[in-house]
Amino acid sequence: MANHLIATQNADQLLERGYQRNDITAGVMHLGVGAFHRAHQAVYFDRLLATPEGKNWGIIGVNLRPQDSAAFSRFVEQKGEYVLKTMDPEGNTEYEHIRSLVGQIDGAKDPEAVDQTMADSAIQMITSTVTEGGYYLDENRQLMLDHPAIKGDLAGERHTLYAFLYAGLKLRSQTSNAKITLLCCDNLRHNGEILEAGLMQFLAAKGDSELAQWVSDNVAFPCSMVDRITPKPSPEHVEDVRERFGIDDQMTVMGEDYLQWVIQDKFAGAKPALDLVNAQFVDDVVPYEEAKIRILNAGHTNVVYQAALKGMTYFDEAMRDEELSQYFVDFILEDSIPAIGDSIVDLDAYYKIIGRRFSNANIGDTVERICTDGYAKFPIFVYPSLAGCYNKGRTPAKTIQGIAAWFTYYHKAKAGTVATPYHEPNIASMERFTNDAEGIKYFATDRYLWGDIPTQYPAFVTDLTQAIQAMQQQYDA
Repeated sequence: MANHLIATQNADQLLERGYQRNDITAGVMHLGVGAFHRAHQAVYFDRLLATPEGKNWGIIGVNLRPQDSAAFSRFVEQKGEYVLKTMDPEGNTEYEHIRSLVGQIDGAKDPEAVDQTMADSAIQMITSTVTEGGYYLDENRQLMLDHPAIKGDLAGERHTLYAFLYAGLKLRSQTSNAKITLLCCDNLRHNGEILEAGLMQFLAAKGDSELAQWVSDNVAFPCSMVDRITPKPSPEHVEDVRERFGIDDQMTVMGEDYLQWVIQDKFAGAKPALDLVNAQFVDDVVPYEEAKIRILNAGHTNVVYQAALKGMTYFDEAMRDEELSQYFVDFILEDSIPAIGDSIVDLDAYYKIIGRRFSNANIGDTVERICTDGYAKFPIFVYPSLAGCYNKGRTPAKTIQGIAAWFTYYHKAKAGTVATPYHEPNIASMERFTNDAEGIKYFATDRYLWGDIPTQYPAFVTDLTQAIQAMQQQYDA
């Protein structure tokens, strides 16, 4: 890829930071090299590598899933280099040549290479983006020991991040014995605690008390909050980069201009100086993650199924629809912010920033992408507003409307009477949610989704049932 850059006449438009890759040592291993990682954490480290403090903080990118091996092989061919295209709401566009992923390992094909790298004392931090559903914990943070993927991992197979962490950390404890930080970068409340809970239960299920003690003594699990809207990669941007710079980059990734990373200052070994490149180290991530999850993520989730029911293709269309843009504001002001309560974050200013970001037509973030994986998203993103409002004596009417839209959309997608297809990894868990009185009752009382709310606040079940019936009538479900 670098040779193409040298040859192009338009290279002055492509930002390449001033460091030599040959001078870089890898200090980070990242599990799950998807578009979000490449548009977020990898960008921060690319910036850090250009500072005197950064040369030991290159990234080894690891693929975990066999179904992603084909795409990852192209990434390996490109030696982990790619172009990031950034677009703001006004249409201003920037291009960056990202080179921070200095090594690549396909763990689905060569798991032992992952173990050896994880054991290397030069690796000071393991970051992960394996999606919200990749931690296999129920609503009580209990590891789903009956899940086939976890069962397989406990038997010695490699399906989830726990199997990779188990093997790699065991080897590290037996060889370099070096302390290490595991930094979860997924959209989960208290994500460091979630990762620690899942891993420690996995070690207990393996019966490895020795490694469990080593992890307790030598591993830190800070929480973090990550934010950047990153659409699914599109051939449109690949072609743009080819025409503009003469580069055949099949791994081109595109994101919005907003970028944020808030990290709990809790490291077991060395700490990368990410604060030099605008990441924030804080004692408590909770106020930041609550604002983001309850406003951005819950806003996305509550609006998107209504957008799908209206036949919209891109999320920014929803923000230009009078009814849905007003719904977003009402949900935030009537449910989300009151449920959060006092915060060190300026929530009024923050939600207006989110509204601007959601309206960015240049992002092309699809309704289909955001509709994906509702069963994992609602307990994480939407439940807090429900619980917060009820606990304060408020009726979360707008939140209930968003939930009703999900149920209505699910059945229309199942029947093929809505244009946007539904991709739901946990579809088996939704089979009981049939489109009748019994199914609606199962849905409204599901403990994984709504916890104790249906029993503590029975009006929720009644209100949600009525909202579903009204939504179905509105959209002729």
